[in-house]
Amino acid sequence: MSMHKLVAGNGYAYLTRQVAAGDAGLEPGASLTAYYEATGNPPGRWCGTGLAALGIEPAHRVRAGDRVTEEAMAAVFRDGHDPVTGEPLGRGFSGEAPVVGFDLTFTALKSVSVLWGLGDDPTRAAVYAAHRAALGQALAFVEHTVVRTRVGDGGCRQVGTRGMVAAAFDHWDTRAGDPNLHTHVVLANKVQGPDGLWRSLDGKAVYAAAVTVSELYDTLLADELARRLPVGFSRRERGPRRNPAFEVDGIDDDVLALFSARAEQIHGAELDWAATFAAEHGREPTRIETTRARQHLARATRPPKVVRPLRDLRADWANRARALTGLEPVDLAARALAGTYGRALHAHDVGPEVRAAMVAQVVEEVSTKRSIWTTWNLGAAALRASKPLRMASPTERLRLLNDLTVSAEAACVHLDDTRDPDRRRMGESLFTSTELLAAEQSLIDAATTPAHLPRQLGDLTSASVRTRLALDTLTGDQRIAAEAILTSPHLLDALVGPAGSGKTTTLAAVAVTWRSTCGPVLGLAPSATAAHTLQRSLGVACQTTAKWLYESVGPGAHGRAVTYAHAVQAEAIATDVFALRDARALQARTRAEQDRWRLAPGQLVIIDEASLADTRTLAALVAQARAADARVLLVGDHLQRGSVDAGGAFAMLARRGPTAELTSLWRFTHPWEARASLELRRAHPSVLDTYDAHGAITGGTRDQMLAAALTGWTDARTQGHTAVLQAADNHTVRDLNNAARAAGIRAGTVTRQGVELHDGLTAGVGDRVVTRHNHRHLHTPDGFVRNGALWDVAAIGRDGSLHVRPASAHGRRDDRAVVLLPAAYVAEHVELGYATTTARTQGITVDQTHTIAAPGMAREDLYVGMSRGRDLNRAYVITEPTADECLPDRAQPSPSALDILRTILATSRAEQSATETWEAYHPNQPPPIPPLHPEQSRPRSAMSTGFSSPSYPRAPSPDGPVLSR
Repeated sequence: MSMHKLVAGNGYAYLTRQVAAGDAGLEPGASLTAYYEATGNPPGRWCGTGLAALGIEPAHRVRAGDRVTEEAMAAVFRDGHDPVTGEPLGRGFSGEAPVVGFDLTFTALKSVSVLWGLGDDPTRAAVYAAHRAALGQALAFVEHTVVRTRVGDGGCRQVGTRGMVAAAFDHWDTRAGDPNLHTHVVLANKVQGPDGLWRSLDGKAVYAAAVTVSELYDTLLADELARRLPVGFSRRERGPRRNPAFEVDGIDDDVLALFSARAEQIHGAELDWAATFAAEHGREPTRIETTRARQHLARATRPPKVVRPLRDLRADWANRARALTGLEPVDLAARALAGTYGRALHAHDVGPEVRAAMVAQVVEEVSTKRSIWTTWNLGAAALRASKPLRMASPTERLRLLNDLTVSAEAACVHLDDTRDPDRRRMGESLFTSTELLAAEQSLIDAATTPAHLPRQLGDLTSASVRTRLALDTLTGDQRIAAEAILTSPHLLDALVGPAGSGKTTTLAAVAVTWRSTCGPVLGLAPSATAAHTLQRSLGVACQTTAKWLYESVGPGAHGRAVTYAHAVQAEAIATDVFALRDARALQARTRAEQDRWRLAPGQLVIIDEASLADTRTLAALVAQARAADARVLLVGDHLQRGSVDAGGAFAMLARRGPTAELTSLWRFTHPWEARASLELRRAHPSVLDTYDAHGAITGGTRDQMLAAALTGWTDARTQGHTAVLQAADNHTVRDLNNAARAAGIRAGTVTRQGVELHDGLTAGVGDRVVTRHNHRHLHTPDGFVRNGALWDVAAIGRDGSLHVRPASAHGRRDDRAVVLLPAAYVAEHVELGYATTTARTQGITVDQTHTIAAPGMAREDLYVGMSRGRDLNRAYVITEPTADECLPDRAQPSPSALDILRTILATSRAEQSATETWEAYHPNQPPPIPPLHPEQSRPRSAMSTGFSSPSYPRAPSPDGPVLSR
């Protein structure tokens, strides 16, 4: 389920011209009745128990299922009036852009839509009935659990309502004409409170529940379909860090891809246009001609939502399916109907062992992704965990959902249980785990615990000449920070500095000093690329944090422990001197290998880009340092992007202090930009005027901004500059990569034929690609194939393999460094690499950056994007509404680029730590962390007794079931 709000004016026009008209984009004055008659689409229908308050009893009521007329829509969603009496429903819509409603779009699983589109009449009827039933059940849940309003001073209390007022519109297809069974449910921003007064709907509650409602609809749809047809469902992996797809068995991925055709239309049209242009004009098109053509083709290939009867759509779908598979559509659909009707379950059929396993899965899922979670997060995870189970009825499904959610709550720590329940939104209680609290507390303790080092560097005045020379290269604030780190007595320290403050330079001096006076240095970083950069800067061995934990206490260490145990056993049963020698030699080799992954006394462990490291990883590394009498230094900027897993620990340490901090900036060529970046880091909106005055901000449509960013990046590379083309989201990055490849084909530097990559795009000879997975057995001149490394394609193998050479920032080629990427690796882990995400550019320095900024971006992404370049950092701001299948084609008023950027600066995705949240609601009360058992006080290596992470009992939550209140 997707969701967006409707505002007065454009929002109402969108409703009447697009949603009510099956996305057809009817012109003003066109008749909805004529549209329904021409297409056979069902007219919109009213739904919601809040309808009981509309009209006059008894004859003139608006009832659920009644047809939605244009006049009634205007009354409710434009004017905020009763559609029968014309009386205002509370206060009128006021303000610059008042919200008049919320569009919830319930879309059937893609495989369900394909089954509906290709099946025979009985199958289609069954699928449609299942969709309608699941929709009704999901809306009943929304009405009972989500629809709320607020009362009191400043709307401080959330209260229930007498139901929702909504209009539902069924649609059959996408704008590109693919089967897409979906229903728009438009909630009016008018609800009646318990006292009978009309107020606004609490929109934040709807947004908070959106993912849970989406998962509930998908699960109910699977239940309903399984009751009507002999179908089975299974999960399909969609890549790392993405929830698996849940699709009907028997509908293959190639068929699903066939009916997702819009993505490649623009790219194909652009290539065809370029070929035609060259043939007609005898030359390649200029950049201006290409930019104009690209904008035109984006509009031209976006097909209008033509009024087509369902029978014509079905005929088209059938022909496309035949062309792909050579089978009749009903035969394709029959593959999905080859299952059996299984016995549906009641909630009591799910036994305690299965429930316990699902609850553990729920808590593990939410606690892996975040440090703090809500009841809605638990509910969504519970639905994903129980989705494979087919339940006997919606009541049984909701009963199981509630049981699992309550049990998961009881396994967590309730952080805000002291808050007034009346002031807490439904489903937004805050939770964490004792494990995460303990991990954070171990970091807090380490920051104040003395390190037991063999040698302490307490007085730098007597340090060696080499030490003084290393420190003398630093500037004032860098030297102060380095000396504070070197003389600190603590087990854990932190170095904080904004982008461009010289953190790497400072670290290099610290590393030289430490190695000459105290002991060895180890560098760690969250990514292989960052670790490689750190190794070149420090001149010491560096690894990723994941690799170090894998080898020191994880599967690598466990594997060596098994090998060592087998060698000991072989020694015990050896019958001759040669067997005895081999057994002892294997033991020695295994011990030596394990010693490579063991910290040494007095060792300094530097963890760079620590804001990107999750809390568990930091706690595990600090525990190793504590056990080995070593020290840990965390380095980063807590105001840049954070961890994709449960994080917030580095930011917590930075806020608690004391930390070594860098304040001067050295990266930027222009002094104004150095000053401005500090203001941007602190999210001060006034700094946007400074960037705008220096021409660093450009605004326009999505097509215009992608074209402008690509042009700026291309010009920079042509002039010999290192440049980054970036965006915050993968979808925009993919579009930029597609456009960059098309430009290369037109210029003759890239071949049109190539190999399909993991991102669905094609790479030919001359293309730039990026590897997305560390492969330590694919050797390169500087080590191995790393995640995030850039390459240029030199040749393509017949089996789909790629011969690639390391990409040079300055265009120099090294044919001796060509690496063969196997076909299987290419298909799974290689993508086009012209553009990248801001998440992957954090920590790098280039000459120029060209960043796409758009609504939905967070200020951490904007700061990272605008602080990588020495000479130029430019933002290309998309000011048009977010593209959507149902948005109208004609021009609409758009916010300015500065308005968009102000909204971005007001949006933070920085994660708060569990400890800080606990302290906010429980001042002067320690968090509920059970004491460690004596055997858990020091981490154990798998080479001795086998490593296991500390395990803490979970504290029950005093909160009761909230999904059913």
